[in-house]
Amino acid sequence: MFSACIARLITSYSGLKLQAIINSQIDANNCLEWGNKISEEKYFDEIQSVHSIHKRLIEEPDFIVGELYYSWIKSLIINFSSTLEYFLKDSMKLNMMRNYSLFKKVLADTKTVINPIEIVEMNDIEQLRFKYICEISEHACSGELWKSKLKKYINLLALPNHLGTEEINDRIDCIWKARNDIAHANTHGMILNYGGNTYKYDSHIGVEEYTQFALLFIELVDDVITFLSKVDKLTLEKWETTDATLFQK
Repeated sequence: MFSACIARLITSYSGLKLQAIINSQIDANNCLEWGNKISEEKYFDEIQSVHSIHKRLIEEPDFIVGELYYSWIKSLIINFSSTLEYFLKDSMKLNMMRNYSLFKKVLADTKTVINPIEIVEMNDIEQLRFKYICEISEHACSGELWKSKLKKYINLLALPNHLGTEEINDRIDCIWKARNDIAHANTHGMILNYGGNTYKYDSHIGVEEYTQFALLFIELVDDVITFLSKVDKLTLEKWETTDATLFQK
């Protein structure tokens, strides 16, 4: 038994894993080949703003490949963490929609205050319920790092506390800290402390360093899918469907 939330997570992560390993196949030779091909395209004269960086690609393909590798690492980290964050919101929303007892519990736990004007203005009580379910799921699992977000999720859904202390969460937060560095526009390189090792990435990395990251990333994603599939199953068992009204809207 699994939910649409975990299915969406797996689909998104499948694309990221494929992207991570495909990127490792790009080197100075094929990048130069693409650069020459671009210069022959009919639209090339229309993209004047690209000409300067295109010229550098032709003259220094190794430099451009390093820039690409570093950009892809940052993109993978951001997409990885954004997908995780969305899973928590998606799961919170789904379970409150399917079980109003959970919705009542979360309303109480978050001390959510219903705007009395909305009781008058909204003709449909289900519309009102759905509005607050969406608002709560969007903001209930806040926190700077993954473990703080997951802890709130576990408490609100009354799941076993040990889920928040499993080793996988420390590995996720290693990535999350790097994500926060990226979000704060740290352009001088990135340090990733992961699994007892320290990895340094900047625009001068080569294919071996990038491939090392790609393999590490894919292993982490696979472990995260296994972990969250377990969390998802426990959630569905804890909060069975008692009302499907909102799914029919």
